[in-house]
Amino acid sequence: MRFWIAIVGLFLLAAAGLLQASALAAGNNRVALVIGNSKYVYAPALPNPAGDARLMADVLRKAGFNVIEGVDLDYAGMRDRLNKFTEASYEADTALIYYAGHGMQVNGKNYLIPVDAELTAPAHLKTRTIQIDELLAALPPDPAIGIVILDACRDNPLARTLAASLPKSRSTTAPGLAPIDVSGSDVGTGGVLIAFATDPGAVSYDGNGANSPYTTSLARHLAEPGVEIQSALTRVRGEVTAETNGRQRPWHNASLGREVFIGPQTPPPAAPAPQPSATETPVEPPTSDGRGWEIEQRVWDEASKRNTLAHYQAYLQQFPKGAFADLARLNIDQLKRSPTVVANTESDASRSATGAQSPAAAGNPETDTGTELTESAIGLGRQEKIDLQERLLAIGYDLDEADGDFGIKTRQAIGRWQEENRLPPTTFLTPTQYARLKLDTGDALKSYRAQRASEAEAKKQESATSQKSQKPQPVVRAKPRREQQREAANPRPVPKAAKQARRKSGFRTCSGIDGTFEVPASQRCPLSGYAHY
Repeated sequence: MRFWIAIVGLFLLAAAGLLQASALAAGNNRVALVIGNSKYVYAPALPNPAGDARLMADVLRKAGFNVIEGVDLDYAGMRDRLNKFTEASYEADTALIYYAGHGMQVNGKNYLIPVDAELTAPAHLKTRTIQIDELLAALPPDPAIGIVILDACRDNPLARTLAASLPKSRSTTAPGLAPIDVSGSDVGTGGVLIAFATDPGAVSYDGNGANSPYTTSLARHLAEPGVEIQSALTRVRGEVTAETNGRQRPWHNASLGREVFIGPQTPPPAAPAPQPSATETPVEPPTSDGRGWEIEQRVWDEASKRNTLAHYQAYLQQFPKGAFADLARLNIDQLKRSPTVVANTESDASRSATGAQSPAAAGNPETDTGTELTESAIGLGRQEKIDLQERLLAIGYDLDEADGDFGIKTRQAIGRWQEENRLPPTTFLTPTQYARLKLDTGDALKSYRAQRASEAEAKKQESATSQKSQKPQPVVRAKPRREQQREAANPRPVPKAAKQARRKSGFRTCSGIDGTFEVPASQRCPLSGYAHY
């Protein structure tokens, strides 16, 4: 009898959960635009965005959203879907946009790229891409909630093609996407949330599965019952950071006037635990912290912001089985391996003093082992990567060029440098190794850059000289045929040879049998046998 009562109870609980989800979907007007672009015409195809879009569309439909969906859209298709979304979301309570595919930033502005976009001129940004400001303009006004989720921070060859045509004096491109400020004093009970697959200016990864690491985690947590959206995104950040060993850290920025739940607002009630028999020893359930997820999130945010051993250990003491426990232990291990990593709270002076330590103290092979995570902790931007490649070139390592892309040759050069300095040749740097490399190559870098500048100036002068020597010769045009005939009929007289100039004006020249001779001008030439000139 008890068995059937338990079965009926479970059935009623499940029915109550379904009714609650249906009521939520019916009571809210919620619209979503989902786009995934994979098959690019002028760039290599991306493996996951189309599948990512289908996964997110399914999650949002189950959460009660009216989904406008598109896969592998050209410019006209993206513009059409955006217009439909703008009309559908005009009076919506919650409007969400999800995009996966190529995106880029130029001069701090972000652009989404259709599959047919060929970007070879600055004007193409206006005529062949969708600016993210247009997505924000499509969101409904307060008190509605607007959400934009962008898995569009992949390495983008179209950005490099466009960069070659941009005026270097006033236009710049950078990896990933630029941050978007959504703060505002006019936010009431609504607001806007922007979520990126990784930190601004960084590049995200497609991963090895059918979906990207970011979208996989997002689909798991975004519509989780009882989880507020910012808490869900914090969980996504922790999972993706741990899965990618710190190479990708999702980011979001919000200005919301209330809590937002994509899934049901309250979690489903837990099923009653089976009663142990008299012969069984009761098993103590796993301990759970009763202070709630919000407190854990605040503690973790503070620990990740400070990035010190003490803060991570404090988190583990309070939440030994928390959502970020594994990541906290990983960060603690990395901080112990790299003792010179400077916390964010330290002053610039102490940071400089740490970076300038002697090379002898910087290279302990047992504790100074480079990994992708330790190199990510350095925070190398594109310009810092170019600087590092130039240092390796300056001390004689073979690289194709200093382009800011750490390819195979750059990794091999780092590994050889580590090996020559008796460091583990992992091809990844630690903050200590980076400081040592900069210290060892300062003079060589100055000489290298001076030589490059001298070669560039010589090449410039050579090019200018070559252009000057290759001036076009004037074209001699043939005279008209009629003029040629007239000159042939009436040839010009050939001028007689000019008489030899007299050597002196006070003499006259006389001619005789023996030749010519001169006499004073006051005298006359002899008459006998001579002719006078």
